[in-house]
Amino acid sequence: MLDDDRRAPLPAMITPLRLIFWGGLLCLIDVTFTQKVNGSGFKFDLLDDFIGMVLMTTGVFRLSRFTASRNYEKGMAFVKVVAVLSTIKALLDHWVFRTPHVWDLFWTAFSIAELAAIVLFCSLMHLLCRVHDLDWPAKSWKTTTMGFVIVYAIPLGLFYFASLIATMAGKSFHFNLGPWALLLLPVFAVPLLHFFASTSRMARAAGHS
Repeated sequence: MLDDDRRAPLPAMITPLRLIFWGGLLCLIDVTFTQKVNGSGFKFDLLDDFIGMVLMTTGVFRLSRFTASRNYEKGMAFVKVVAVLSTIKALLDHWVFRTPHVWDLFWTAFSIAELAAIVLFCSLMHLLCRVHDLDWPAKSWKTTTMGFVIVYAIPLGLFYFASLIATMAGKSFHFNLGPWALLLLPVFAVPLLHFFASTSRMARAAGHS
């Protein structure tokens, strides 16, 4: 535990967490139209992933200003780097163009780093609550972390790993669920909704409205 003068001002961390939630929701609900001409084109996203990533990155950087522990600082440094690169990727995704093999390889590997950053971030919020002796929010964040591990990190991690191996071998790897993907949307929303619940419990414990 940290001394009182080294503890992060917990109420000030609630708004950045809510920015991350709404940004994540924008990225989850993806309604996209693509116009392609000769292999290149532009992608129009009704619920812009780039805006969602800007909100999330803003929240991450605001949270990184606080000091909870050395592990918190190191973890947030990694999350910040991933958040910035994810924002750049979301911006580049507006354009549809043929990409070199190395480019595809990098972004496929980076997708695994994104999953790691999500899980790490939630575990850092659990650590933060423990530093502040907030048992109920700490347990909630632990559940949130496990939710992202089970729903996101494991299945998507295996998918991205298989895609990475295929890309390294010079082969294409596609897995199209078609309309069935809509049925998975509520499942992927569960950890994000629990993220919101953990933030709310943290806010109540901190006396934040």
